[in-house]
Amino acid sequence: MNSERLSPRLNRVAQLIGQYGPQPIRLADIGSDHAYLPCNLKLNETISYAIAGEVVEGPFQSAVKEVNQQGFSNVIDVRKGDGLEVVTPEDNINTISICGMGGALIRTILEAGLHLLRNNTIVVLQANIAEPQLRTWLSKHHFIIRDEDIIEDNSRYYEIIVAEYLPSQQQVLSKKQRLFGPVNLRQPDATYIAKWQQELHSQEKVYASMKAGLEDANHPKLVEMEKHLQLIREELARVEKTN
Repeated sequence: MNSERLSPRLNRVAQLIGQYGPQPIRLADIGSDHAYLPCNLKLNETISYAIAGEVVEGPFQSAVKEVNQQGFSNVIDVRKGDGLEVVTPEDNINTISICGMGGALIRTILEAGLHLLRNNTIVVLQANIAEPQLRTWLSKHHFIIRDEDIIEDNSRYYEIIVAEYLPSQQQVLSKKQRLFGPVNLRQPDATYIAKWQQELHSQEKVYASMKAGLEDANHPKLVEMEKHLQLIREELARVEKTN
């Protein structure tokens, strides 16, 4: 992967930034690593300005090197800092991308920098785990989920969430919507089915191991796990019936 050729996961993130970011797009890419995403977006003239934020020294230096090699130091500002603390109100950021982290960490980053977000700020989030917890946080903090996608990349499935910050509104999500995603539920595709078939298989193995280690068949953890598995089975049955 490089600035010219992104991974399938980041390529889809780039497409969604271009689709949903308010024009002209001023991006803050948090946890930018090598700054491949903002550099790619500039190469394709998708963004007008970007901050590449990185908290770790090694990736920070890699981002500086990449931006300089691409000749973008005048439009991509590489900054070292924790989360959204690299952003100031004067930057006029209207789009934020946070990718390749756990949902809990993404939630923490957004919560710490919530005061920096303007009305209609677009966030494009790719969490490696804990997507339902992230959706729960978004719904409670006045983000409206505009789009979602699931991408297969190197035999793994990654969920991408696009949300808009609207302080005057609130999106109430059901348990099913938090788990599967409100947009994903409306437009399930083959990748969606494959992801949840894999997830069901994985979770059934976890359940079997948990059940073997607990003497009480009605243990609350087992009961909760059974409900979770049933929800996945019902969703897969619904999708397979309609396809």
